[in-house]
Amino acid sequence: MQLFTKNTRLLLMLGLFLSFSACKKNEDVPVNQVSIDLPGSVSLVYGEQQHIALPENIKSASDLQIRFDFGATENVQISSSSRLHDKLTQAITVDKNAGTIHVNSALLYPNGAVSATSGSKIPQSYNITVEASSAEKGFEGKQSIEVKVTPAKVNIKGLDNETEIPFAYVLYGDPANFELEAPRILLEGTTWNIGNSTSLGTEVTLKSNQLQFSASAGDPNQKAEKAYDVVPSLQKDGFSVALRSFRVIFIPQIKFFYGQYYADLDLTILLNQLHIALSNGYKSAPPTLYPEDYKSTFEIVSIEKDNKAFENIDDIFTIDPKTGSVSVKKNSVLTEGAYKITVKAFTTTSLEFTTTLTLNMSKGE
Repeated sequence: MQLFTKNTRLLLMLGLFLSFSACKKNEDVPVNQVSIDLPGSVSLVYGEQQHIALPENIKSASDLQIRFDFGATENVQISSSSRLHDKLTQAITVDKNAGTIHVNSALLYPNGAVSATSGSKIPQSYNITVEASSAEKGFEGKQSIEVKVTPAKVNIKGLDNETEIPFAYVLYGDPANFELEAPRILLEGTTWNIGNSTSLGTEVTLKSNQLQFSASAGDPNQKAEKAYDVVPSLQKDGFSVALRSFRVIFIPQIKFFYGQYYADLDLTILLNQLHIALSNGYKSAPPTLYPEDYKSTFEIVSIEKDNKAFENIDDIFTIDPKTGSVSVKKNSVLTEGAYKITVKAFTTTSLEFTTTLTLNMSKGE
């Protein structure tokens, strides 16, 4: 029995021919190589996020495919269950609706960081190849981006964190505790550490975010300055993601008074109660500020007469800001009584001290 007529066979052959021709035609459609105009490098401080806009020549494709190749970045071991490429896959993603590549540095680590727990080292940069393609538009292209992440900075509460290396002076005998601060995003998944704890020994410890110096810190005799350079840090998986170097300087107790001090005998002679003639001019001796290396400037804070506030409206009382000597202008305004002058000393260590000088004025015989 004949299954196909002659005409049927001709139609089948024609269909096969057309199908073959269509397939061949599709195979011959060229794929255009397009350039992807993305920034060649991206720099972020740990914790920052960045959105990189996809170029117009590719993001209009409805079937746009974006793939990231991390092969140019060493896939170092992060923990027993993860490697660096796992972290890169989480940190670098594409948002097709927004038409952007999203980089979240909080899911990575600062480049060049070494883990204190495993010894693994993060490469000096993250080298990522972005591959884009579209069957609809008939294009494909690729471009490499170098991503660099630098450590964030922690702050020390109460210090000037705008300076490169914040510092604090501490008097021997005073408590030396410092509170460490950081934005919440830096605290997620991290722990506080002292980056150079080995060199500091046991005199500096960390309790939660409190940096504490022991009572034995500094010079055992408490006579000489001693500085500690401390590097508190936030660590994630053993890698420091935020840190700050700061300096704590222990200094001897500062003596500030009107009188004389004999350092070799540790002898103090107070001369802060003086009797002078009313109406005459007067200039006191400079106050003692010991050690003298810390001397900076002086100012009058307040004046009292017989335990009541006195207004120095005529500038009868003045002070030499460099020496601290108090002067009384010759006048006919003051009346008999005890004039207590409170003087403040500003030191080179950013510490402030106050003392008093009482001038008992009376008419001469």
